[in-house]
Amino acid sequence: RGMGAHRFDHALLYGGNLPETLRLFTEVLGFDLAEQVVDPHGNRIAQFLTVGMKAHDVAFIQHTEQGKLHHASFFLETWDDVLRAADLISMTNTSIDIGPTRHGLTHGKTIYFFDPSGNRNEVFAG
Repeated sequence: RGMGAHRFDHALLYGGNLPETLRLFTEVLGFDLAEQVVDPHGNRIAQFLTVGMKAHDVAFIQHTEQGKLHHASFFLETWDDVLRAADLISMTNTSIDIGPTRHGLTHGKTIYFFDPSGNRNEVFAG
């Protein structure tokens, strides 16, 4: 039924204090830092955290708008599922933001779209 999303996969959030957020998530919640993006000055501008075998469960981007959702992500099995999702999305007059395409970091196949409430969502495989 529908796109066939198997599970909620991860969320990407905005934040203004990445070092303290990292400390909370690693020392208190037990996450591990899986990946980070650092600017030319050595400042961390994005951090991807995991508590399991996935590339990341939650990620934070340095941003002046704090406490905002960048996107929520849902897992699909295959590239064919991603293409089917694109087809279904196009039939509902839903705004597609990016894709279908391939992620630079994880090489996963993905589509970003906006739900009717204005939230950015992603479905991906890989």
